[in-house]
Amino acid sequence: MILKYKIYNLFFGSKLKSECHQILIDKNTYYKNLSSENKKIFLIRTLYFYAFTYFTSERRYPIKKSMEFLISSAFVQITFGLNVDLLRHFKTIEIVPESYSYRDTNKTYHGDVNPKSKKISLVWPVVERGFLISDDALNLSIHEFGHVLIIENSLRNYLNRIFPQKKWSHFKDLSNKEAEKVKRGQNKVLRSYAATNFMEFFSVSLETFFEKYADFNRFAPELYKSLCDLLNQNPLNQSDPVLKKKKFLI
Repeated sequence: MILKYKIYNLFFGSKLKSECHQILIDKNTYYKNLSSENKKIFLIRTLYFYAFTYFTSERRYPIKKSMEFLISSAFVQITFGLNVDLLRHFKTIEIVPESYSYRDTNKTYHGDVNPKSKKISLVWPVVERGFLISDDALNLSIHEFGHVLIIENSLRNYLNRIFPQKKWSHFKDLSNKEAEKVKRGQNKVLRSYAATNFMEFFSVSLETFFEKYADFNRFAPELYKSLCDLLNQNPLNQSDPVLKKKKFLI
């Protein structure tokens, strides 16, 4: 195990780790399929994100730790092959009980990312459904974290980017071609919403990457490989998805 995760592990009690493990075993298929060693790392990273993220809600809507664990696990799932443990700019996650809208629009939201308030909002029933149905390429937490990662990546200096620039540029180039295929109905794996804009394309791609990885690899192999390179993981390798292990293993 990487040294820093051994250190993180010292700050979490056995009861908290047991509670988190049970939630993830019950509701996160990605976690369930990991090897025992990878489960340990994933669990520590989930608790670390949970501990340093502020979860809030409307006054009368109670937040349970199980909600926070599951949402945190979505971030870890996306970044499991990357050296990214926390968000720097979006440190608040609001959990709400039902869909909502804003004054300046009639659009109804299940989730959104607000760069001005630096807050992520998520409708809990939709979040939970995204994990309970793990093969439909619809996962709200993964989708909204996809938006967040694009924004966070752009706000970091060149040396501290989340995504290596060369790999990020390659994915963006491919996305332009694939988005046109989606518009023409020629992409057999990504849903039509992916063609809305690049942010939506990336988030829909992430949902599909984790929940329909075999189909993704079959019908859009070049784009799939680009995501594997970008995220340093391949979900086809369910028990050990990370491609290039980090150094300083002990």
